[in-house]
Order: sequence, then structure tokens, then C-alpha cells
Amino acid sequence: MTNIQKRVVFALSLLSLAGGIAWQLAEPGYEPLLFVVAGLMGVFSQWWPSLNRSYSLRRLKGTAVFNYTNNNGRYTIGANELAFETAWSKASDDSIHIYNDPPSIDSLALVKGVFDFHSIRHVRKLDFSSRSRTPEEGDIVVLKNKYGNYAALKVVDIKDASRSDIVDELTFEYVINPDGKSDFE
Repeated sequence: MTNIQKRVVFALSLLSLAGGIAWQLAEPGYEPLLFVVAGLMGVFSQWWPSLNRSYSLRRLKGTAVFNYTNNNGRYTIGANELAFETAWSKASDDSIHIYNDPPSIDSLALVKGVFDFHSIRHVRKLDFSSRSRTPEEGDIVVLKNKYGNYAALKVVDIKDASRSDIVDELTFEYVINPDGKSDFE
């Protein structure tokens, strides 16, 4: 959450808390008490360590499935400082090209022999020297965006309509680390 979003949540929480207390004083009952509780939840969420500072709660993850021949092969994951606009093109039915051409991408690296995100350590030591890489199904690619944040993408499935499939489609899983964290453990 950005600082502006945090301020808005905090202001609205205080407003809800104040309104709930005023309502409870004017007309005691169950409904005003709900406003008080909602306001308290918003206020406490700003400082409660397990809600605000937990690294795993800020991690973004998911699965993307899309036709890589549409939209110039572009597919964006994340938002704002955690945005990664990926760019793909056809290679075969078990490999695909990925590029660092989009403006949000600073560099990319291919991780071979690692099959889960938790095993990726010290991504700064990876080879980020090439404009493109060609991962195969099961391979992981690490992207660094222009804000210094990292995302790891695991190629799960590649379909190629010019070979044996009826569509051109890429499926990948991803995890985005905030604040420039370089490990995915």
C-alpha cells in the first residue's frame, strides 16, 4: 500500500471511529457499535505488526494465462512500483522468448535447475546481461523492474497453434517481492 493510500485508510478509519462514538452516545445500540469496531480495525491495521509489516502479506502472487500472440505479447503483473510488463514471443511448444523491452523492465535473468520460488536466493548474482531469454516449461525467469523490485515467473505451460495445439497460450505462475528484496524464500 502506498503512503497516500495508508493516509486515506487512516483518515476514513478515524472518521468512522468518531462517527460511531458520536452515534453511540446519541443512540446507544448495536449499529453504532459496529461503526466503532470498524473504525478501530482500520486504525489498528496501520500499526499492528502482523498486519502491516509482514513480508509475506505484501508479496503478490498469482497465475497468468493469456494468448501471447495478442497485445504484442505483453502481459502486466502487479501495479505501481510493483508493476512488471512482460513481453513474450513464440519459440516452440515447450519454450518461449521473453524480453526486457517494456519500459517497466530493467533487466531479466533465467534461473535453470530451480523448480520453486522458495529456492531462489541472491538474485542479484544472476546473469541479467541479455535483452532476451528463452525459458522452457518448468524454468523460472527473474525480472527486475525500473523501481528495483524483483518478480519471479515460472513457465508452467506453453501452447503453440503452429504445432500441435489449437491456441497460442502461455501459463505462468509469479511472485513479486516488494522493497527490492532479492530472495524469494
